[in-house]
Amino acid sequence: MPADFTTSIGRTYQGISGTKKLTPSTSVLVGPHSFLQLDRVARATTLTADQLGVAQLGDQALPAHARSGHEFVLAHLTPNSTSGTGAAQPGLPGYDGDALNASKAALVVDGTSRSVPGQLIADETIIVSVPAGAPVALRMNDGGRAQDLDLRTGKRTRTASPLYYPVRAASPSFDDAYYVTGPHSTAGLTSASGKAALAPYADKLGWARKGRAWLFVTVGFNTDSLSQFKPDVARSLTLTAGGATLTGHPTSSGDTSTDPNAPSAAGGHLDLAFDVPASLRSGTLNYLPVGSFVVDGKTVSATPYQGGDPQYDTSVQHKHLTLKPRS
Repeated sequence: MPADFTTSIGRTYQGISGTKKLTPSTSVLVGPHSFLQLDRVARATTLTADQLGVAQLGDQALPAHARSGHEFVLAHLTPNSTSGTGAAQPGLPGYDGDALNASKAALVVDGTSRSVPGQLIADETIIVSVPAGAPVALRMNDGGRAQDLDLRTGKRTRTASPLYYPVRAASPSFDDAYYVTGPHSTAGLTSASGKAALAPYADKLGWARKGRAWLFVTVGFNTDSLSQFKPDVARSLTLTAGGATLTGHPTSSGDTSTDPNAPSAAGGHLDLAFDVPASLRSGTLNYLPVGSFVVDGKTVSATPYQGGDPQYDTSVQHKHLTLKPRS
């Protein structure tokens, strides 16, 4: 074997006795921006050409034999493993298909860490040559904090951040339309819906304090304003939990954007992270859009409509949310 590490796409497990199928809920690593999941592991001292499939191992003679006192450990990444798409999507902000590469994946063999060369790709098999019986783990350093997955058992180690297993989430929506007004400007806001997820890490805010978590909330809305409406994110959406009303940390500006195919329509979103107890399982979101308009390059205040038209709500909408494990 010319190297201690490689990856293979193909029939790597064909004919390997003792291949172990894994439980998805315990063979996954979730990070602030990345997702990694295994569905089977195996070990062997000899790998045939048929088992290696299309592994790019050079022109050495096959079968490949582990050197004396060593063995091959194999671990297969699920087809949706690295991007967190489809059913595997944890529902956290900041996810993209290249996130795993930014997480600085490493192999840890008997306590010694070695960076994974190249990229890990979904539906690949990791092949690593290690001393027989030595502990071997795949490490994900996402957000500056390491989490390990044992490649012999396919299970997470104690380094895993508990709030990711499982990710708890909800999908709040607000039914009533709003109308905000300002000097020479008006905007109707409709179709406010969003998502909420509990996690231990937030970009720019870092890891939550011990016993705490970040509750990410995103609420999107449509507006028919011909002037740019800029919501005051922190004032437009608050959270009541444990008898207290909390103001969140805005994680985006909330600026509206116009559809070039429909200049009279625009959309925006409120993105916040609330500092909450890690044990939080329910709360109430309070929604009343306020902010400002940009008119002729000038910023003017926007306030809820007070004209008395029953079509538009002028009071705070309260939406209860229950955080449940994502399936």
